Amino acid sequence: MNPLMDTVQSERPLPIAIKSARAVVPGYGPEGRRFGSLVPSSEIVAGIRPRRRPRGQRDSAPARPAEDLPASWVQSLLGFESVATTHTTYAAARQAIHSGLDWVAAAGLRVPAYNADVDAMTTQAIAGALDDHDVRRSRPVDRARSIAGHVHIASTSGVRTPYALLESRRAARCHKPGLPIVSLLSGCSGLLFALHQARSLLRQEDAANDPDAFVLISCHNDLLPFAHTRGRCPADRNESIDDWLFQAIFGEGAGAIVVGHPSEAGGDWVVENLAWDAVTDDWRVTMTATGGAPGMVIRARDVGVTFREHVPTAARRGLHALGLRSFREVHRLCIHESNPNLVAHVASRLEAPAEAVHSICARVGTLAGVSAFSLLDEALDTHRQGGTRASDAIVCALIGEAGNSVVAGHVALRYAR
Repeated sequence: MNPLMDTVQSERPLPIAIKSARAVVPGYGPEGRRFGSLVPSSEIVAGIRPRRRPRGQRDSAPARPAEDLPASWVQSLLGFESVATTHTTYAAARQAIHSGLDWVAAAGLRVPAYNADVDAMTTQAIAGALDDHDVRRSRPVDRARSIAGHVHIASTSGVRTPYALLESRRAARCHKPGLPIVSLLSGCSGLLFALHQARSLLRQEDAANDPDAFVLISCHNDLLPFAHTRGRCPADRNESIDDWLFQAIFGEGAGAIVVGHPSEAGGDWVVENLAWDAVTDDWRVTMTATGGAPGMVIRARDVGVTFREHVPTAARRGLHALGLRSFREVHRLCIHESNPNLVAHVASRLEAPAEAVHSICARVGTLAGVSAFSLLDEALDTHRQGGTRASDAIVCALIGEAGNSVVAGHVALRYAR
């Protein structure tokens, strides 16, 4: 057991089920194309203009000036071909680049007050997840009556967010007067806490006695507040990968999941086990405000070490909770998409077959909390297509920032036929 914190596990008595999942990623797939594009990572790096010390320089040799990092560096080293970016964020980023200012000065440029593309993607994800839930039930649910709670996950939250979410709920016909939104300020591991909260909400008296009761979990990753950091890196920071990597690899997106009571007729993904540990007592990704300009710092080397050490453990715990011995027995092993190389490393280490590990981060970047929604969207959809031939087990192995530390955990799902 990790000495930092005992494993947190949802109580067993009341089972919950994931009814549906939907993700919308700008530039990716038919749903995402109208909201943005997949920006080549080489274009992003060229705008940031990071530098490095000349290779092969000996300590005894006269110092030579730093050289530009190749624009292809992020793709060749980490595997990111492109990054999903909304039209709103892309326009703000291009403004910063074309200004010629470094990103501290570019933070003062005028940008939209909020990201309308992210709001629209969130609305579409919520409506899509609820519509999918209705289709699978073969009858519509009285959404406004049966919604028992709404949990929203985001690592940053603007003034408009709670109001935009209420508009999204109203558009999806699940507006309930007096029902607030539980806001979870969490990073990539946010779904773990949201599912735990959903279970608590479904235990409340009215929800516990309503077989149609559900909790809506939504999520977004909005990079408009950091669009200026795709401009030129300040001269005193352009040789530090920790200072400029975030904006080169993080993509935008939105997702929604419907959670409810398992149906007696079957057809649901029941959460068999849910648990997590705090695996560090300090951060790997954090926000800074140098010169009054918001930015994100990544401890790049520590991220890789922490991921390789703890994600395999989380995955194995999920597998064993399902009573399985091999990842060849699961339909999907959903590994948090920190970067393509880390996902591939963990999949290989766990001897998971290639067809069980879906990954899109090479094309869309790392989506923070939305990553789990995207993976589950694909997993549930392909399971339906597979019919009776598909395995009835999914293991999610998640990791991310929470409480100025890193949390790793699992969600073990079994399909009830």
